[in-house]
Amino acid sequence: MGKRISNRCVYYFEVPNRVRNYLDTYEAGVYSSTGYVGGFVGWQSRLKHECDRIWMQGPKGGVKIVKDKRTYPGGVYGYVTKNEKLMKEFMWIKLKAKELRH
Repeated sequence: MGKRISNRCVYYFEVPNRVRNYLDTYEAGVYSSTGYVGGFVGWQSRLKHECDRIWMQGPKGGVKIVKDKRTYPGGVYGYVTKNEKLMKEFMWIKLKAKELRH
């Protein structure tokens, strides 16, 4: 049997404006949260609707954009690990992120 890799990842949510819905309140900024590749837990799913962009750093370290309303139409989606410009942007996002735990 080969080496097993976890499907845990870290999501980075870029929130452009203060968000207040029935259950949660978030100030504008960047938030990070541990999750699973390909799926959000309940509160992450609610937060994703309010974000301009969501980044994901996977279990092997690859970086992917899973939501992008900034460059709409079209957007940039998929792995950007080899894109130097986007990786620099991601590193700033990662440094600014506030960790969320629910």
